[in-house]
Amino acid sequence: MAELVFFRRGEELMRVLLDRDVTVLGRGAGADVVVPHPEVSRRQAQVERRGERFFVRDLSGRGTPVGGSLVQEAELQPGDEIGFGEFRAVLVPAEAERGELETRAHRELTDRAPAVPRESAPLQLRVRSGGAETVVPLEPEMTVGKAPGCNVVLRDSFASGVHCRLLRRGSGVLVTDLDSTNGTWVNGMRVGSAEVGPGAWIRVGESEIGLEVARDDGARSFQGIISHAPCMREVFDLIERVAPSLAPVAIFGETGTGKELVARAIHERSERSRGPFIPVNCAAISRELVESELFGHEKGAFTGATTARRGAFEEATGGTIFLDEIGELSPDLQAKLLRTLELGEIKRVGSSKPFRVDTRVVCATHRDLRAMVRKGSFREDLYYRLCVIRVELPPLRNRKGDVRLLAEHFARSHAPRGFRPQLSEDGWSRLESHTWPGNVRELKNVIARAMLLRRGPTLTARDFVFDTGAEPLVREQPVLRVAEAGDDDSILFIAGKTLQQIEMEVTYKALRRHGGNRRAAARELGLARSTMQKRAAELGVPPPAGTVDGDADDEAEA
Repeated sequence: MAELVFFRRGEELMRVLLDRDVTVLGRGAGADVVVPHPEVSRRQAQVERRGERFFVRDLSGRGTPVGGSLVQEAELQPGDEIGFGEFRAVLVPAEAERGELETRAHRELTDRAPAVPRESAPLQLRVRSGGAETVVPLEPEMTVGKAPGCNVVLRDSFASGVHCRLLRRGSGVLVTDLDSTNGTWVNGMRVGSAEVGPGAWIRVGESEIGLEVARDDGARSFQGIISHAPCMREVFDLIERVAPSLAPVAIFGETGTGKELVARAIHERSERSRGPFIPVNCAAISRELVESELFGHEKGAFTGATTARRGAFEEATGGTIFLDEIGELSPDLQAKLLRTLELGEIKRVGSSKPFRVDTRVVCATHRDLRAMVRKGSFREDLYYRLCVIRVELPPLRNRKGDVRLLAEHFARSHAPRGFRPQLSEDGWSRLESHTWPGNVRELKNVIARAMLLRRGPTLTARDFVFDTGAEPLVREQPVLRVAEAGDDDSILFIAGKTLQQIEMEVTYKALRRHGGNRRAAARELGLARSTMQKRAAELGVPPPAGTVDGDADDEAEA
């Protein structure tokens, strides 16, 4: 069956089957193929099938470009090109008659010959929906929608129950809209039915589905976590084994290693996946409000509590609560959390009656909880209650092979529509030589910044800028003051310290020389007495014996 092959800026977008008598093309939502370009009318043109022949008829009143000329109506010959702003549509006859014509159309309208995968090459779908990303192997026929019976179930209120169908055809996929409410969009164009290849993206409601060739280099994506490092495969295997249980899980790793992604993976792989996943950052909530955030409060429990409120544990009933930065909890809240873990019950702030909750607890921290237990800042009984299952996440510097894999993924994610980013060899060298103290989060930010500030189509080493904000903006040089005769305390040799640290050290030495006398130390350093009083209090230097504020009279100083 004949097709219209759509191109834009040298890239094939999709193929539309001419399987109906009339196919309307235009910018309006009522067109069979929606072409989103300001130069295109809402109903620009229609392609009519008359037996084995095809005719194009202008509907805009201004003429439609065919072969470079504006026409009102014309018969389309195989290979004829119809213009729609920056889009081009080429008529390609039935498959048995394509041959050199299709090859010539690609050669004339693309910058380079497209890399068409083998017909047997495995394809996969990268699904972004509801704030999560998953990778699903493409089956011969699949349905997409928010209904539980679909092969790809979307968490999207703007998607229809059964929104569209995907049918594998040779090296590509036939996408067919199933009378959805908001339509199915392929590479930015709304279609009823279209054939696409790897690299295409499909928008369904507010969700996006990318079609790509499945990797055969050992790479693996697990619940949105991308890695082919052996240490991460061990993590994936551990998640698979512990997810079905109800045991508490503690995730340890440096900042930016993806602890929340692992927590979500545990939830999604468990029988509680249909329940809520409630994340709580214990470090981002003030100590006065964290108890209310976790356990809720009754009306009038404290100033401002005008209504009763459910806490995170109640919200997560039937699902999973994720307590991020668990090491920041105060000792009194640690005791209340321990009671919840042991008895499965909570008590709202201001309430006298506890009640049971059915919630699985997953926590995470970048701190060493064992060391905190030894210091007495974290309860030992709570530690053992939380760490039934330990998941240790390796830093990115120990996953060197993943830097290139993740960089490619983030580059695709932040690339403009229709742009396929490439990285030069010097760019790869710069990325792989970096130590990544911020781990995967830092890599994502570096790639996003490079995509925004790039100087050309290829990302080079100069496009990658690393955040050095953690280091001092000005490196202090060693400070040396020559010693006065008989005064060893006047020697200062300070390297790598901030100005405030230097000032406090100078103040401490001056106070020590004058026996804690604030007035004498302030006179020596040329400081106000109030400033010296404040610094002495911060340093914990006591005043001289027999004085109240450390200011002796001049005779005493002498």
